[in-house]
Amino acid sequence: MKKITSLVLVVILAVSVFALTGCPANEPDINAKSEGVMTWAEYAAADLDTPVVIEAYVQATQSWWDNKLTIYAQDPDGAYFIYNMACSEEDAAKLTKGTKIKVTGYKAEWSGELEIIDSTFEILEGNWVAEAQDVTELLGSDELINHQNKFVSFKGLTVEGIEYKNGEPGEDIY
Repeated sequence: MKKITSLVLVVILAVSVFALTGCPANEPDINAKSEGVMTWAEYAAADLDTPVVIEAYVQATQSWWDNKLTIYAQDPDGAYFIYNMACSEEDAAKLTKGTKIKVTGYKAEWSGELEIIDSTFEILEGNWVAEAQDVTELLGSDELINHQNKFVSFKGLTVEGIEYKNGEPGEDIY
């Protein structure tokens, strides 16, 4: 009887430990990259007009048009602007906030904006949404550019006038 009681107590203790700490095998690694995929640092160091392969999580999209979609994607280390990626309307509907994607394209720059162009993608297992990083203290500094395309916030500011894109109200303020 003592052996059975001891065994039951060990099982209860083990279940309690897993319940309190979580089982690491069940938690997705949001930093995991497939073989041949660049880290954000490797992407940032890549020359313009060279092939790039990244994995990141969709944070926002611009509207789909003419079988193309523009995406803001991010991983825990950095962010990516994926411009006019080849994408069917059906697939665009699947690329919701947090969806993990693998993107193959070319690193480019337009008016100071680093971007991935001429790209294709595949949807991967995984989901992650970045929390907005407060970069208010970086306003007016050269360091702000290091947060290009990330999900950020600015606090304590007042919008005094709004110029809408194309003269129509919407989500973007220019």
